[in-house]
Amino acid sequence: MGAPKGFLAALFFLFGCSTDHEQLYQLMRKGKVENNHLCDTLYLVDSILPIVTLQHGKQRQKWLIDTGLPCLSPAVKPQVHLPLMNAEGDTLANSFGQVQAPLIVGKRVITDLTAGLPSASANRMMDSIGVQGILGANLMQHSTWHFDWKRRIVIIAPSTDQFEKQPSSVAISFNRTIHRVPKCQVKFNRFPYQLVGYISTGFAGGVLLDEEFSGNYTSFMYEYPLQGLHWQKGLHQAKALRGRLTDSICIEGSIRYDRLPVGLSQSKYGLLGLALLQRQNITLDWKKRKMWLHGSNLHGCDW
Repeated sequence: MGAPKGFLAALFFLFGCSTDHEQLYQLMRKGKVENNHLCDTLYLVDSILPIVTLQHGKQRQKWLIDTGLPCLSPAVKPQVHLPLMNAEGDTLANSFGQVQAPLIVGKRVITDLTAGLPSASANRMMDSIGVQGILGANLMQHSTWHFDWKRRIVIIAPSTDQFEKQPSSVAISFNRTIHRVPKCQVKFNRFPYQLVGYISTGFAGGVLLDEEFSGNYTSFMYEYPLQGLHWQKGLHQAKALRGRLTDSICIEGSIRYDRLPVGLSQSKYGLLGLALLQRQNITLDWKKRKMWLHGSNLHGCDW
């Protein structure tokens, strides 16, 4: 009697054409963090993007904290050759491997970390904002990260205990991509289909629609036109040719936002950026797969 078809399909997935993806998945889970039981406070050094100073080997460097990407570093020994592209389809990296020198972020020493080797275009984008690397989701998954935008600080903590019980806090669940990037579903007005948006602290805009939703925006957006939306700071390089001010969106059926800037594009995936995230302080925790929103201006979904 032959082997079950499901078993054969699983073997093909693991050992056939998806071997590189499986290896990348395992690499993305790596990372050893010393002193992860302590709290760290990092100060943001840019007026728009969450850029912090850390130590890479013996060098002091500036890195961008971007939950919408995995780590990127020029000090990588390639192991897996798979492309990483941003929402606009630009190649940011062609390979991933272990970062050759430890990262020291506050009191935390991070080793055995995987990062993408930046492409020439990614290096130009990083140079344009004055950073030497991307502190991405696969590093952030090992701790809790709290962004206090008014105080211009980021607190790295071992757990969510001190944040999730803050007054006026609401938890939003998220899923993760192979690069550990958090993503959640967004519903526009009462449109029956939902956009999957990557949560990105490195995207300066509000909501970026992907190609499919941009082609159907008249079905769910009302008449609040915007002109000249160009969100080009950072690595996402989202060139919104047109924009609209949305009447109402609902994230994961929990929180409603009104009058958010929404960009129409030919992007490969959707983005939820700083124009949304900076409306309140946020806390992200990959183990619980939740993002806490802290603020008295939060409104529940009534549809």
